[in-house]
Amino acid sequence: MKMRPLEKLFVNSDRHSNRVAMQAAQRVRRVDPEPGQRVLDVGCGNGAALIHLARAFRLEATGVDIDPDQIQVAAQGANGREGTTFLVSDATKLPLADGGFDIVYTNKTTHHVADWPNAIAEMARVLRPGGHLIYSDFTAPFGTRLPTRRGVDNAARSHGLERIRHSHSPFRYTAYFRKRVAEPVSGSAS
Repeated sequence: MKMRPLEKLFVNSDRHSNRVAMQAAQRVRRVDPEPGQRVLDVGCGNGAALIHLARAFRLEATGVDIDPDQIQVAAQGANGREGTTFLVSDATKLPLADGGFDIVYTNKTTHHVADWPNAIAEMARVLRPGGHLIYSDFTAPFGTRLPTRRGVDNAARSHGLERIRHSHSPFRYTAYFRKRVAEPVSGSAS
């Protein structure tokens, strides 16, 4: 679901964009990113947070958003920066390879997605084993169309993600998940 014009005006303001970029950097710093790692921002909007992450941590960056206008603004903001890509995409159908990202970041996106459990499944799919999903969004205290904390945790767990840190208020949830690394299959000795 695309944002309404008034919401977009607020979200794209310089003041809001700068605050969101600083919050993104604080959250990503907690997973100790290394230069050259690949980060995906699902619901990147105008790209301000992703562009800041790419510069601050020297990351290869991809942003996706369902709104072509936001992707155009993001691409203009990147100003041709090498290693930064923006794509129009539905969060429930990411056109990206399995396990291609070290960090998947999403902020205030899933409450716009009717099938938010599938969006979480897609984020898990494109995350490499050992990689991190950083999730932050509005949540409902009990079942509605909005995600719930329990629902987010269950969706993440069912797709191989282990929660390693979280914080919440009645209507906001931020969680850090790590994708489990498959245990090596032990062969039988002859």
